[in-house]
Amino acid sequence: MALSAADAFPLFNAEGERRWVAGWDPRYVHPVEPGVGEGAVFQTRKGVGTATWVQTRHDPHSGLASFVYVLPDHHVAMVDVCVTPDGDGRSRASVRYRMTSLSSDGDDFVREFADGFDDFMVHWEEAIQRHIVEGAPLSAG
Repeated sequence: MALSAADAFPLFNAEGERRWVAGWDPRYVHPVEPGVGEGAVFQTRKGVGTATWVQTRHDPHSGLASFVYVLPDHHVAMVDVCVTPDGDGRSRASVRYRMTSLSSDGDDFVREFADGFDDFMVHWEEAIQRHIVEGAPLSAG
């Protein structure tokens, strides 16, 4: 990314994703104001329901952020992001998802997500790049 690690890291939290994820609109549960950090709880709408997220790690110094979200009767996901310096004023983000299905619909979703993960990451790159250049999220379509 054409951002330093310090500038890129805030893009990977509930409020920061609003800058580059079209339609991202977290509803804060705890704290009720936009909160960042371990223990922050928020909800987002997903295609099949409402996901409840918990930020389990927030370490700007090491560039590590982790989340767990539950989409009831569908799947649970653990998401880890690591932002590291990558040359002069640039950074790199590595992202890992680990998912567990909670239903047959969840089985299908987890399988399809795994099959499309590389394309999903390309979309993330494009969306972040658009935010960097234009200050706007990439449309969902």
